[in-house]
Amino acid sequence: MTKTYYDDFTKLPIAKMAQAMADITYGYQETKVPKEHYKKALGTGYEEMVSANVSVKLVETIYNMLIGLQKESPRLFFQALVLIDTGVKPSTMSASQYQALSVATNEFEQTKKAHMLNEQTHTTFNEVLENGTLYHSKNEGDD
Repeated sequence: MTKTYYDDFTKLPIAKMAQAMADITYGYQETKVPKEHYKKALGTGYEEMVSANVSVKLVETIYNMLIGLQKESPRLFFQALVLIDTGVKPSTMSASQYQALSVATNEFEQTKKAHMLNEQTHTTFNEVLENGTLYHSKNEGDD
């Protein structure tokens, strides 16, 4: 088996590994990333990384549960979201609140909107997805 750069790379101390990563990154369209960035990332504690993974797994669990509820009863699912968003508890809902909920749900079903969340949430998500948080933060005050 042929020896690769990776074989030597994994034996480097963090500081030299970070410099090597910066050099590799520069090799891609002359992209400059300071070695300090890689050094900090490589020095990230295992607990921090595990915490992020646990968070993703929890979101996945909640997501799967919500998708199941939405498929089972889209109307009731939407109504529950409206109540959560407005802070109204089903157990204490007044007749006028129930009426408002029914009308809002009917309108939502009639317009067949693609999204339940407001448009700004989708704009933010797509903007950060495409351009990153630095771009979003710089342009946030332009609204």
